[in-house]
Parts: sequence; C-alpha cells; structure tokens
Amino acid sequence: MLDRIRNFAIIAHIDHGKSTLADRLLELTHVVSAGKHEEQMLDRNPISRERGITIKLAPVTMEFRIHNSKLIILNLIDTPGHVDFSYEVDRTLACVEGVVLLVDATQGIQAQTISNAYKAIEKNLVIIPVVNKIDLPGAQVEKVKQQIVDFLGIPEGDIFEISAKTGHNVQNLLDSIISSVPSPTASKEGVESRALVFDSYYDSHRGVIAFVRVFSGELKHGMKVRLAQGNRAFEVQEVGIFKPDLIPQNVLDEGSIGYVVTNLKDIHEVRVGDSIVPERSTLPALSGYRRVKSMVYASVFTTDTADYLNLKKALEKLYLNDSSLEFTPIFSQALGAGFRVGFLGLLHADVVRERLEREFGLDLVLTPPQVEYRKEGDQFFEPHVKILIVVPQEYSGPVMQLCEKYRAKFITMDNKNQITVQYDMPLSEMISDFFDKLKSVTSGYASLDWEFADYVPVKADKLEVQLNMEPIEEFSEVVVQERAQEKAIDLVKKLKELIPRQQYEVKIQAKYKGKIIASERISPFRKNVLIKSGKVVGAGDVGRKNKLLDKQKEGKKRMKMVGKVEIPKEAFLKLFNKQ
Repeated sequence: MLDRIRNFAIIAHIDHGKSTLADRLLELTHVVSAGKHEEQMLDRNPISRERGITIKLAPVTMEFRIHNSKLIILNLIDTPGHVDFSYEVDRTLACVEGVVLLVDATQGIQAQTISNAYKAIEKNLVIIPVVNKIDLPGAQVEKVKQQIVDFLGIPEGDIFEISAKTGHNVQNLLDSIISSVPSPTASKEGVESRALVFDSYYDSHRGVIAFVRVFSGELKHGMKVRLAQGNRAFEVQEVGIFKPDLIPQNVLDEGSIGYVVTNLKDIHEVRVGDSIVPERSTLPALSGYRRVKSMVYASVFTTDTADYLNLKKALEKLYLNDSSLEFTPIFSQALGAGFRVGFLGLLHADVVRERLEREFGLDLVLTPPQVEYRKEGDQFFEPHVKILIVVPQEYSGPVMQLCEKYRAKFITMDNKNQITVQYDMPLSEMISDFFDKLKSVTSGYASLDWEFADYVPVKADKLEVQLNMEPIEEFSEVVVQERAQEKAIDLVKKLKELIPRQQYEVKIQAKYKGKIIASERISPFRKNVLIKSGKVVGAGDVGRKNKLLDKQKEGKKRMKMVGKVEIPKEAFLKLFNKQ
C-alpha cells in the first residue's frame, strides 16, 4: 500500500501560481473536469480569491493510474505563500516527502521562495524546481533558470518549464512527481498509531475537524485517542480524505493524509503541530511542535457603540476557526468598549478586519498595530525579527541605507544573481511603514520574508500624551528612547490639527521618562472685550484696558479648571488613518 502513496506540497512566493497549478493537477487526475469548476478551486475563501493569494492551506487526494496499470494515490497540500502563515507551511512540510518549488518566470526567485526552500532542505525533502508562467510576454525563463541553478546547485535540465494557466508541460511534471517523490517510509512493526495535526477548522455540528498525516499505525472510527501536547482525550467520530470535499473512509492507514472528526468544541485544544496518539499510549509527540504566538496587536472598536455585542459575537465566531487569533476586552474613554486583538502579522490583521466588516456587516476602527514589549523590573525587552530581502543588484545601496534608518543590524549578504541580504530588525520598525518604503526605493522589485528571532534588551519607556495635564491612554504607547522625540513631536502636531478649539487654552504635551519632550498649544476662542456696542472701550485709559483684559484671563482660567477637553471620535479616526 505505501509504495502507491505520494505525499507532496506546492511551495512558492505569493502569486507565483500555486493554486492554478493545483487546478491543472486536479483536472489531469480527473478529480474535476476541465472548464467545469471555479479557478483556484482550492482557495475557498472569497478574500483569498479576490486578492489572488492563498490564506488557508488546502489538502486534496488524487488518484492516477500510470499507463493504465498501477494506481497511484497523490496527496497534495497547497500552502499559503505569505510569511504570516510560515508555521503552517513548516508543519505541512513535515507531512510530505517532496515539494514542487514554483518560481514565476516574470519575477524570479523571491524571499518566500528562499525561505520555503530552506525549510524543505532542512527536512531532507525531494525538491522539484519549476519555472511557471512561461507563456507571459515578460517571462525571463533562462535568467530565472540560472537563478535556480545557482540557488539549489542542480543541473539546468532538472528544472521544468510550465504554464499552469494553459496546462503546458504539466503532464510531464505530474509524471516526475510520481517517479521522483519517494513513498512514505514504513514504521517498525507493532508501533502504536501516531498522526501529526497540520491544520484544523471548526464545524458547528461535528466540532473540530483536524487535518492529519498518519505516521504509524492507523486511525478509524471509535478509536480512543488523545492529543499528546494538549493532553486532551477524545473518541474519533469519523475519518476520511479530501476530494477536496470531505469523503468518509473506514480507516486512515499509515502514510495517508486525511481528516479526523474530533467532536471537540474548542479549536484551541487542537493546535497545529500537535500529535494524535492512543489514549493510554506513552509515545512522545512528533517533534517540531511550538505554540503560535501573536506578533502584532491592535485595538478594535465599532464606530457605533451599540454594535459592541455584535463585534464580540463576530470575534467569537472567527476565534472558533482561527487558532492563532486572541482577544481581550478593553475600554476607551473616547471610543467606548472594544477589544485588544493579537494577530500573526499585518496581512492576518487586514484579513480579519475585512472578514469582520464583510461577513458581519460591522463598521470598525482599528488602532495602528503595535508590538508587545516585555518588562522585567525597570528593563524593557523588545521583539526582534530576522528579515530576508531579495532585490536586484542595482538597488542594494538604497536598501542597505533604508535598513540602517530602521535600526536594523546587518547579518549577511549573497550577491550571485540578485542581492539576498539578511538583517536583524526590531519588529516595531518592520510593522511601521518599512515595507512600503522598501517597495518605493526598489521600484517594487524587492520581496521580504521574516521570522521571529528573540527579545532584546532596549532603552524604552511609556510615551504619555496629555491634554491639559490629563493623560490620554489611546495615544500612549511604549517607545524606544531614540524614537521618542521624533514620535512625540509628530503626535502632538497631528493632535493640534485634529482637536477643535475650545473656549479656553488647550495644552498638548508628550511626557517621556518624567519629562515633557514635546508640546503644542491650541489658543482659545477669544472675544474682543475692548469693543462694546461697536465702540472701543478705554482707548485713552491703559489702566481700564488692562483691567478688562485681566478679567477675561481670569474667566478663561476658571473655565480651564472646570472644563474637560472633548476629543471628537472623528479626531481618533483621522489620526489612526494617518498612522
């Protein structure tokens, strides 16, 4: 049985044609009929389709008879191409024996191509390099093939040239997958069942449905099992394969990729990378598991405070199907009740926001994304990431200058065909406007990949914004010392533009480490008390003139003591949009 199975994944940078190639493979293996299905069939998410990127990985089982004789079972996993979902890709690669490394003939090797290829090399997987989109007018096939030869150190003849859109040469690629990707290795006889969870989703009727690869033994209906890391026991309700819809089977054998219906009601109990073992087994979990942590945080509020409960219900529904999402309730004086939400990265935040607005009809305010600093005693620790930038050689100078402006430290550089440069950078700098600036200085040619490195000690403190000595929490955040002055000046200037004038003076101040480091003043509305009934009062008497002006000053002072600066919600919205 094992010699008939081929488990493989398609890996690539965003928009290099993974899902389109999956469509052609599904047609060639007669899972679907050509022209009778939606394009990018495995991308079921409408946002994913609109943006042309894979957000959620998708497995499918295909059966193909070689030369009308031996039946081969092909288990394909189409992976996300964005860095935010790199852990999913890592766990997917632990489930397969080979990968198709897809490179766009018009774009060449990019950051995510390199990152995913390294993951495959680490796991000792068979890599089938493929140049896609050779039918496009801007295709630079020979140049891209040379990049692959230099990167992987393979003969040029091993690289396939295909067009996933037209189907050109995809049949030969399929034959190569069958001949090159090895069958799963058989486990020792008598070894207990063990399966790796590489994804899951929540079904309101059947609970959490886990996507698994069986490494030893078998899984079938009625088995008593447990999650090795989460230590949660359950009875298997159903097993099956993906076609790409769920098709029940009597058993999932060793080497198979399929699904397990758990009937558990919390997706956070079935974490990606966990292992399913028999309930009383002492087998350890499969290696490589780690808990996915939120890297970026933003506060989410509804523009209409009456929608708070709807926002809560919407987040709870998304939480059921997104194990990487986390949120806690917060309250803002200006924006009312809302939630502080943790995301994997900026794309993940944008997708969640769009789903909340589109699927649940909510109108939302998202504060600018921030990172979470750790504090031990008086010492702050800042999250750092290792970034990988791939860029044409002529842009290497501007890219290196840009990285230095964003507090990045140079690690290494390779410059064979394109410049591949690595830096250590604070996450707070990367999630500001770094990527926009990077695209700008490289005319859009640069690509970026990153992974979390460590928490690094840093001189930082809370930057507190005050209006007439009253702190405003919504605008206060932890800032590193070398950015404090610049951030404070920028913030108070923006607030001066946005806060309406009052009947009394408004002082906008930014306080850092107990000192006021930036300040602006909004002058009050002022009636001209020296004119009464159209006539100038005390024109010739300076004493009377000063008396009237002093009386006005006293009145403004009393108003300031009892008055509270009201910041309209529109000011928050405009400021957050600007940021």
